[in-house]
Amino acid sequence: MVGPADPVAIRERYGVPEAVELRASSRELLGFLPGFEDVVRAVAEAPDALPRAARAGRAPLARLDSPLGPVLVREYRKGGLLRHVRGRRFLGPWRPFVELSLARRLLAARVPVVEAVGAVVLRGWTGWRGFLLTLEVPGGLDLEAYLYDPAAHPEWPLRDALAEAGRTVRALHDAGVAHGDLHPKNLLLDPSAAAVRALDLDRSGAFDAPLDDDARVRNLTRLARSVEKHRLRGMPVGRREALRFLRAYGGGAEPGDRWLAVVRARVRRGLWLHRAWWRLSGQVGRARGPATGGGGAPHRVPA
Repeated sequence: MVGPADPVAIRERYGVPEAVELRASSRELLGFLPGFEDVVRAVAEAPDALPRAARAGRAPLARLDSPLGPVLVREYRKGGLLRHVRGRRFLGPWRPFVELSLARRLLAARVPVVEAVGAVVLRGWTGWRGFLLTLEVPGGLDLEAYLYDPAAHPEWPLRDALAEAGRTVRALHDAGVAHGDLHPKNLLLDPSAAAVRALDLDRSGAFDAPLDDDARVRNLTRLARSVEKHRLRGMPVGRREALRFLRAYGGGAEPGDRWLAVVRARVRRGLWLHRAWWRLSGQVGRARGPATGGGGAPHRVPA
């Protein structure tokens, strides 16, 4: 984007829904649903002055008010070794719009995901910064925090929470989406809808047909490995909880049992190596409860 971008070309290339309005210049690209233009412009005008609300993984969340309810703002950050080199700067400006478009597509298909309402990309001397805006889920609680202490949340029976989480992941897979970072913190319990919503769809694989069995197993294995790491940290889950999740995912006891056997076999491959790395890197050791992203509280809001 050397000069002003063409909104029509952007919409076609990234599948941005017609309901999302676009504003483009050589410095910025903004996308928003009706009613959210003011908060999107607030992010674009003062990205470093946003009020912090919580932390989601690598990135802090900001919280802004809008006429249609509180909005959470997540800035995209690099992971791994690149976080020390580029941090929040990206070579291309498109990740927020890819995620916004995917979230809107899934909502239209009645897949329970958090509601993305806007995206911002800003051009700087060393690359692009990107932001995604989502509606806050009042009283939302991520599955990771819940599973460490289900008794603290009697409004969510354990059986129901796991079943809803299983149905949500199944809906994603049936819609042709392999979540790019499937772990319990990216599944949000929504008390207002008695549902579990998927969040943080960045880098998810999206296809025009339901996932095949191998892709489903890979995604479920990613989730299972994350749970195994938390088990080593003291999360009180085991085979019973896995069955509740997978029987809901599979639509019954028999298919759920089959999924469990396949996923457990896949998880066992190289598990000793994963455990060694988790301990070496300090991710596990003594029982210490849910991660809090640098000292914050367990997530009660969507990323």
